[in-house]
Amino acid sequence: MHTRAAEPSKSDRIVQLAGQLGVLRPKDLAGEGIQAEYLRRACDKGVIKKVGRGSYVLSQKEVHPGLDLAVVSRAVPNGVICLRSALAYHGLGENPRNTVDVAIERRAARPRLDYPSLRVARLGGSAFTEGVERHPIEGVKVRIYSLEKTLADLFKFRNKIGPHLAVDALRAALQAGRVRKEKLWHFARLCRVERVMRPYFDALA
Repeated sequence: MHTRAAEPSKSDRIVQLAGQLGVLRPKDLAGEGIQAEYLRRACDKGVIKKVGRGSYVLSQKEVHPGLDLAVVSRAVPNGVICLRSALAYHGLGENPRNTVDVAIERRAARPRLDYPSLRVARLGGSAFTEGVERHPIEGVKVRIYSLEKTLADLFKFRNKIGPHLAVDALRAALQAGRVRKEKLWHFARLCRVERVMRPYFDALA
């Protein structure tokens, strides 16, 4: 006589989903027939923990910059990690702790997130949709702009973030031999910064 395996409890299922998705959002439970109340209970049991409003991870996960990117990616699914955060991901800069730069479509509503803090850049058309790479971070496929797109964006937003950051990033990327020149000039034209970038590129290269 075969005994039927017991179905996992709702708490167990929450832990499974958190492991599968990397970062769990309350809406992920809707299709499972699990009410949000069970998230609170799972937190009370210590099997998952809350990292900002509406974002939960397995309790053993440490909070670090990579997890911040994963949290933002799940909370802002149509956004793209950009500027200082993308540069830091590509290993050529530092990003302030608990802060993430994210690009959204020009007419999109501003995301509401209490952790990590968001710095929002608005882009439109091809300047928003092109140059997007997908990298697995903490179990989440995070949308991040390529290095060349990031360099062009740093020059595009130089008046907001400071021109020295853009020039220093270009210098570091060139010294590391990380720049695909044809890609760089494609995105420089797309972001309308080719004339601004060219003198710096010629001097540094």
